[in-house]
Amino acid sequence: MLGERSAPVIQRVRGTTDVLPPEDARLRRLESRLRDELERFGYQGMQTPIIEPLELFLRKSGDEIVARMYSFSHWNRRLCLRPEVTASVIRAYVDQLQGHGLPLRVQYSGPIFRYERPSRGRSRQFTVLGLELIGASGAAADAEVLHLACAGLEAVGITRYRLVVGHLGATLQLLGALGMTDHAQSLVLDQMEPIARGRVDLDAAIARVAGLLGADAGHANGAVSELPPGLASLPQDQATAIAADILSRASLPVEGGARQPSAIIQRLLARARRPDPTDQVRTAFEFVAALHAAAGPPERLQTDLRSVLEKHGLSTEPADEVLGALDLLRAYGPLGPEVEVEVDLSLARGLRYYTGLVFEIYADSNEGPLQLCGGGRYDDLARALGGREAVPACGFQYGLERLDLIAPRDDVGSRRRVLVAGVTSADHPSALSVARELRTLENLAVEQDVRLRGVRSALRYADRAGIDLVVIVGERERQEGAVVVRDLRRREETRVPLTGLVDAVRSAVA
Repeated sequence: MLGERSAPVIQRVRGTTDVLPPEDARLRRLESRLRDELERFGYQGMQTPIIEPLELFLRKSGDEIVARMYSFSHWNRRLCLRPEVTASVIRAYVDQLQGHGLPLRVQYSGPIFRYERPSRGRSRQFTVLGLELIGASGAAADAEVLHLACAGLEAVGITRYRLVVGHLGATLQLLGALGMTDHAQSLVLDQMEPIARGRVDLDAAIARVAGLLGADAGHANGAVSELPPGLASLPQDQATAIAADILSRASLPVEGGARQPSAIIQRLLARARRPDPTDQVRTAFEFVAALHAAAGPPERLQTDLRSVLEKHGLSTEPADEVLGALDLLRAYGPLGPEVEVEVDLSLARGLRYYTGLVFEIYADSNEGPLQLCGGGRYDDLARALGGREAVPACGFQYGLERLDLIAPRDDVGSRRRVLVAGVTSADHPSALSVARELRTLENLAVEQDVRLRGVRSALRYADRAGIDLVVIVGERERQEGAVVVRDLRRREETRVPLTGLVDAVRSAVA
C-alpha cells in the first residue's frame, strides 16, 4: 500500500557476529579437522549447556571471568551464559561420570559469552574448541595436552607460533610462605598477568590490593583516625567499653548512619588487630616481576629461573615439572622450525582454578600477537565443585574465530558446487533424477533450480553465487539421454551422455 512504512530494522547485539556463507563453512572445516585430530588420541566428544548456575563460576573461575559474565535471575534462580567450558565439563563429571574409569578424555566445542570490548578476534560471543584430560597427573599427562595443542594448529596449517609455558606452583609456594589467606592469594593471582606484562603500575597495584585487604583502613567517616594501640590486646567487650568512654569524655563524635557507635568501634578494633598486608603484597608482586624478567627459552630454567626460586627459599619443583613436560613433548617429535618455546613462570591465565603447569599459544597478526589457545592443570576443581575427592586434570581451549584469522585460506576439504536446472518446468523431474545421481560424488554440493524461471535466470544466479558447474536438462536432452554441462570457471560448454555424466563432473571439478 502506498505510504505504508516498513518496520524498523533490528540490529544484531553489539559484540556478536553473524557468520555468513562461506565463512560458516570455513569455520566448520576448521572444527572438523581439529576434532578429527583429537579423536585420533582417544578424546570423545561431549557437550554441556550454554546456560549454567551462576554459582558454578563464582566458586573458582576468578574475578576476571566473573566480572564479565552475562548473569540473570529467572524464577528465583541465579543463572548465567557460560563464560568458559572447563568448569561445565567438571560439573558434568562430578554429577554423572565419577564412576567411570580414569583417565577420561573428552573434547567439546561451542559458544561462550563474555562482556569484552569488541575488537578484531575478540567478540562477546565466540566459539571455543577444547579438551580435558581428567584423572591423570604428572609430566606424561601435561606433555600429551601440550602436544595436542600444537598438533591441532599443525592440522589446520598454522606452523608459525609461540608456545609460552608457565607454572603457578612457584607463586603459590611464595604466597603460602607469606601466610596469605585464600582471599589474599586470589587478589594477587588476579593481578599477576597485568603486573608481569606491565599493563598496570606496580605501586598502584600494590596499593589497590593492600587496600582491599584492609591496609590504612582505620578511619570512620573521618571522625576517628586511630584508636589507642593498647586496646587491641584487650577482650572485645572490654575494649569497646573503654574506647566508647574515652571518646565520650573527649566529646569526639562517632557516627555511622544507621550503625551504633559500639558497632563502629568494634569494626575499628577488628581492623586494628589485622596486620598491614602492604609488605606481603609488595613481596609477592616483586617476585612475580622477577619471574617475568627471568622468562625465556627453556635453557634459562636451569639458571635464571632456578636462581629466583632459590633466592626466595622455594622448591624448584615447578621448574622441574615444566622441564619434564617439555622433555616428553620433544619425544612426540620435533616442533616445526618456526615454533618458538618460552618458559615464563609469571604466566597466570586469569582463571583461579589453575594449580600447576599453564600455557598459552600466540601467533603474529597485523595488530600484534594474537592468543590462539590457552590451558593448564587444575587438580582441585572437581573437589571444589562437590566431587568426592580431588581429581587431577588438565586441558586447553582454542578460540575458533581466532584460528580462522591465522589459518591459511585454502579450499582443501571444501565442496565444489553444481547447479542442476531444467529448461522448463516439464524438465524438472528429470533434473531431480540427475541431481540425485550427482550427489553420490564426495565433496560435491548439488543444488536444484527450484525457481523454474528458465536457463538464463539459473545461469545468472550460478554466476553470482560462485557455482562451478551448471548441468542443464531440456526436452532434447531427455530424448537423447544426455545433459549439457557448462563450466562457469572455464566458460566452456559440453554435451555429455547420462552414462558418462558422473565421470565428466568428477573430472571437471578435480
